[in-house]
Amino acid sequence: MARFHIDTDMGVDDGLALYTANRVLGRSLTNVSTVWGNVPLATATRNALVFRALLPGARFDVVAGASRALDGNRAGASHVHGEDGLGGAARTLDRGLLKRIASTEAPPLDALKTGRGKVTIIGIGPATNIPALVARHGKANVARIVLMAGAFFDPGNITPHAEFNARSDPLALRLVLALGVPVTFVPLDLCRKIVLTRATVRDYLKTSRARIVRLLVESHMAYMDHYIAWEGLDGCFPHDAIAVLAARWPGRFHRVRGRVTVETRGARRGKTALTPDPRSHIDVAMGGDLKWVREFLATP
Repeated sequence: MARFHIDTDMGVDDGLALYTANRVLGRSLTNVSTVWGNVPLATATRNALVFRALLPGARFDVVAGASRALDGNRAGASHVHGEDGLGGAARTLDRGLLKRIASTEAPPLDALKTGRGKVTIIGIGPATNIPALVARHGKANVARIVLMAGAFFDPGNITPHAEFNARSDPLALRLVLALGVPVTFVPLDLCRKIVLTRATVRDYLKTSRARIVRLLVESHMAYMDHYIAWEGLDGCFPHDAIAVLAARWPGRFHRVRGRVTVETRGARRGKTALTPDPRSHIDVAMGGDLKWVREFLATP
């Protein structure tokens, strides 16, 4: 049976990605690991446990991974995602739920339970955990790694040169590419072609009033305030949910195969570059059936 493992730094768009994964992967989503990035590790882990509790039918294991990059970097993005990683919406959660979550300890990454069959790893945070996850699952058992990372022709979103996840731990990203496991990048170049407007997200409540849907809507409101100042957009790019869809339905996306390089130092830290090469084990999603993606994400 095909299995999926999500590695996440559990900011606002990661929450939508987990919700989407629960919709389209169901029980085949067997593991979620948390990593530093949008928020500190403890907050990311708390949010993953909250989503597991609220998502209907969710049974995935949650394990806690790295709290900093391989070179010690810990610069986060709480100014974008809120101190709680949920745009401030954690304050609306039931106190009983939060008390139960606080008493739940996520085991460390090296206690990850692996299963039979091939696994696809979906990385939607810094790549720090990914080499260890491949080792834990067994390289031969990893079918593909799908990474929300990189900016190849577009400007970055954390510096003019780099996308946040790639810049956060470029050394780990290099290690992932050197493993030889098939890798698909879902970069800013693709994500910026797909917009969720504020009105679209608010309309989720016309479809469902479930607590998890209300949490998604509430968390996105403050997140989108940042986009107005940052991108001049009253909406957001659903980066991580797109990566989930690309992992589940790769045939709906146009991918360019090639060699990818990652710069690790200086002002261009995290800069990714693509050289087309049909012999490479790496591809970069650049387009595809984006009308379908937009319509899928417009309805929860």
